[in-house]
Amino acid sequence: MRLPTRIFAALAGAAILFMMAVTSIDVFGRFFFNAPLTGAFEMTEITMALVIFGGMSLAALSREHITVNLFEAHTPPGVRRVQLVAGDVVCAAVVAVMGWRIFERGNALVDSRETTLVLGVMRGHVAWAMAALCLVATLVFLYCAWRDARRAPGAAEEMHGGAL
Repeated sequence: MRLPTRIFAALAGAAILFMMAVTSIDVFGRFFFNAPLTGAFEMTEITMALVIFGGMSLAALSREHITVNLFEAHTPPGVRRVQLVAGDVVCAAVVAVMGWRIFERGNALVDSRETTLVLGVMRGHVAWAMAALCLVATLVFLYCAWRDARRAPGAAEEMHGGAL
């Protein structure tokens, strides 16, 4: 999973760099020439949505999502492994439902031919991209569940540094 992770991270980094450049050009043009970059808000808005939905997979793979560890120090390794697997399965289900609803909304937006106001980007296509990223995140959560289910009971603590 290292190559897909690196590719996703590079794409996310490029998208963030793009947002930074758009914002800088917009601010520079607005301040010095009283001419903001046309569509800067829409470009940033769309890119931010894609970065957020794409970032779910990266956070899941590297176990960098937000967690609360109240009882882990006193929980046996086998129970912690079950906890990891169950958490990933629940996350996969939630993200799958979220992706399905976003896909359905995208269909409605495409049917109505709704676009952004300035750039004319089809909003339904953006929703479809977000739904596709939800599908990827769902598969990643399922992969993580499978990976942790196969791991030896004490390996979960080693992988996560003892804190989830």
